[in-house]
Amino acid sequence: MLKTAPQPGIAGAFILTPSGIITESGATRTLSATDNGKIIYCTSSSAVTITCAAGLGAGFNVTIIQGGTGKVTVAAGGQTLVSYASLFSTMGQYAVISLIAPVANTFIAAGNLGV
Repeated sequence: MLKTAPQPGIAGAFILTPSGIITESGATRTLSATDNGKIIYCTSSSAVTITCAAGLGAGFNVTIIQGGTGKVTVAAGGQTLVSYASLFSTMGQYAVISLIAPVANTFIAAGNLGV
């Protein structure tokens, strides 16, 4: 879970606690509101697909790490999903992807993206 620690002159600092890291060992996961602000650590040796769900509002964000050898791919799930050069999979083990929703049901993928 992320907690804010207000400091003078700073909009807010975030502290990551163990409850803010979700270990995903399966091959599929659909994002939900409870994933907002968390890290999903994928440990599978097989390919993993993480699907964007409807109803996740503006400001939703999640970080995805490919901890295992299985490539992680982000899928639109009927929502709008965009990225630089239209890449949606991790580049390899320990690659990190950020998903950010600037408006409801629209996701931007950024980070260590490849084919």
